[in-house]
Amino acid sequence: MDFWKSLEGMVEAELTSAEPGAALAAINDRNVPLFDVRQEGNLTVRFLLRRRDYGEIAALCEKRGEKLRLCRRLGIYWAGRRLMARPVLLLGLALFLAAALYLPTRIFFVEVEGNTTVPTRLILEAAGESGIRFGASRRAVRSEKMKNALLSKVPELQWAGVNTAGCVATISVRERTDPKLTQKDSAVSSIVAARDGFVLSATVTRGTALCRVGQAVKAGQVLISGYTDCGICIQATRAEGEVYAQTNRFFTAVTPSQWAFRTDATAVRKKYSLLLGKKRIILWKDSGILEGSCGRMDTEYKLTLPGGFSLPAALCVEVYTEYETESAAVDAGTAEAALSGFARRYLSRQMLAGSILGKQEPVTDTDGVYRLEGSYVCAEMIGRVRAEQIGDTNGKSG
Repeated sequence: MDFWKSLEGMVEAELTSAEPGAALAAINDRNVPLFDVRQEGNLTVRFLLRRRDYGEIAALCEKRGEKLRLCRRLGIYWAGRRLMARPVLLLGLALFLAAALYLPTRIFFVEVEGNTTVPTRLILEAAGESGIRFGASRRAVRSEKMKNALLSKVPELQWAGVNTAGCVATISVRERTDPKLTQKDSAVSSIVAARDGFVLSATVTRGTALCRVGQAVKAGQVLISGYTDCGICIQATRAEGEVYAQTNRFFTAVTPSQWAFRTDATAVRKKYSLLLGKKRIILWKDSGILEGSCGRMDTEYKLTLPGGFSLPAALCVEVYTEYETESAAVDAGTAEAALSGFARRYLSRQMLAGSILGKQEPVTDTDGVYRLEGSYVCAEMIGRVRAEQIGDTNGKSG
């Protein structure tokens, strides 16, 4: 059976007659072609004929008093008829074919490699804003336009490239080195005072010292100049050194005189939401509301494929535990210690290097709060590097 016969549709029939030869001759007189004629017995003949001829031959056999039985249907036509009778399977095959043609052209997973200091999440967010996101075209994500957009959104990156393999896009990046560390020694800079104070010590390893111990300096004043007067010329260089000074700092902090604390749990509620990319679909009303007497725990169940690839879809379950609350007065000594410790930690973070030499921390209890009005004497490094313009000699003459 060739392709065209298969496309048109063939049937296999069994003819039972007292005279099979006469029956075949009668069919031949109707100009109906028969194929693969086989003698099955003395009274039985099997053969193939075209689908459209079966009805005519069946009517002829019935008129002659012979029996024609349909054995089976053959060809592409009948396979298509059986498939059309199963719409669900047909729809599945159509979707599979569409997915086979569409999915290889899209990006569904994005990975980052080559970064050490720049967070991966920051690069992925910038990539999404630049067009390198879930469902993007493979051809588009490899364009120079998207790479340049990514570099402009993350200045810490020096170079970025995107490689695709299947539905995975890998962003390879190279980070910029710290310009402060790579600045050439020939760059001209001075060290200036960051705050007012009295100089306690000055260590100069390069440049010209313009301050001395015990001198009062103001913020912005040059402490170590990058220019050195050599008599017949002025040498420009990068100033290096450390200058410590005694400074005064003032700090105010408050804390309530009453505090509420949780006791027994009274109820537990669960709220559900669906996360699709950056969008959250609230599945129940009031999901996400948090009260002061309520504890909240979030758990995300991400849709993960074999191989560890996570789709940007997740079910978020928020568990709210309600508690009874009680109030209690804060002891004055406890409040004073807490405020003093907070002030010490805060000031230590504000200083590049140094320590607190002395302090006055009066604490008052007014209007339901404890208020600390602190005054501190500190020894800290006040020198900061400032780049200089060529020709600025900080008062030196050539």
